[in-house]
Amino acid sequence: MDEKNTVTQLKERLSKDSNDIEAAVSLGNIFYDNGDAGQAILYYRRALDINPDLPGVRTDLGTMYWRNDDISLAEQAFRDAIARDSGFGYAYVNLGLLLHRAKDNVTEARTVWQQLLTVNPEHDVAAKARELLQETAALVN
Repeated sequence: MDEKNTVTQLKERLSKDSNDIEAAVSLGNIFYDNGDAGQAILYYRRALDINPDLPGVRTDLGTMYWRNDDISLAEQAFRDAIARDSGFGYAYVNLGLLLHRAKDNVTEARTVWQQLLTVNPEHDVAAKARELLQETAALVN
């Protein structure tokens, strides 16, 4: 089945059942993968309206906001993901990257990455946080 048919079928499912979270997330992911930030945001927000406790979806939403140059909305999405699930490492890494690259605040970025290592040192992305801390060490003071 090609992607266009998949999108059509997922939209039909969502039209029939507005609480079909799987369809909403799947649509968001398809548009995310295709770089269509506006459509990804639309479907991720819909999924979060159904269930706000999805840190992965909230983090992907933040990434799409960032891609859309909505820096404050991206930052808020990452911070909300962390507030709702303090062990979700991807939100820390992305928030730190946003603070460093989009807001030129390496000190706060490093604090966020260090928080991940404190809260969940064994997370899949803890090694990435350590790498980012090492890469940015020379940029502080």
